[in-house]
Amino acid sequence: MNRKIILGILLVLGMLILGACSTDEEETTIQMTPVLNYTSDKEENVKFVRTKEYDGMTIKEYTDSKFFYEVTPDGKLMTIFLRNTPTGITPNVATKEEIQLKTEDNLKRLDYDTARFKTTINYSESKKQYESISREMQGEFFTGNNVYIQYTSDGTLISISFKHEDPEVLKNPDKITVDEAKEIIINYFATNASTEMYAPQLTKEIIRYDVDVYNNKKVYNLYFTLTTEEQGNFDFTYVVSTESGIILYRKEI
Repeated sequence: MNRKIILGILLVLGMLILGACSTDEEETTIQMTPVLNYTSDKEENVKFVRTKEYDGMTIKEYTDSKFFYEVTPDGKLMTIFLRNTPTGITPNVATKEEIQLKTEDNLKRLDYDTARFKTTINYSESKKQYESISREMQGEFFTGNNVYIQYTSDGTLISISFKHEDPEVLKNPDKITVDEAKEIIINYFATNASTEMYAPQLTKEIIRYDVDVYNNKKVYNLYFTLTTEEQGNFDFTYVVSTESGIILYRKEI
């Protein structure tokens, strides 16, 4: 084979190898950025662990001295969780105000603007754990981008998980009004075997709502509390598409 041809082939192969290495380095940099924003360790202490597959998506797992991090190829954090989960139950119980401050600190470390988030805090007596749910807002609507943080009762961080959506979906025009969505739930409630006995309690007036993004769809979240035989006061939740009126999610008895 002509020497020039061989040299040309080797040159092309070298360029391909360099290109692949450059792409890998760029992807690693993108994935490492949110990890480095959060970790208290030096960069050299953050290590790649393994690759995982979730719903057809490749997730990279990294670790530092304290946490594991799961990151998407485009650099979005999916979860942060302790390497060693706390064992036993501490007698100390943090206040909701203390958990609120811890949550704001975590959001800042994650490079979020805390002013854009509405946070609610719940305490589970059975699990002896706190959970904060921080929902990003755009005007009066929610974007669907949520941050869920679990703490032990004394306020020790256990895990952080993330819900990512596209806020541009909020620009989609509504084909179903709020009143129509409420009517859909009332009709469903009256015909569903597990809820029909409580249908007489349900009226439009007691149904609260907000606008959100769920599975890349603009939706109404509908909430109401009814007295039930099984569980006393129960908080029902329904998610209804603003485009089709289909119930996409339900929390019911």
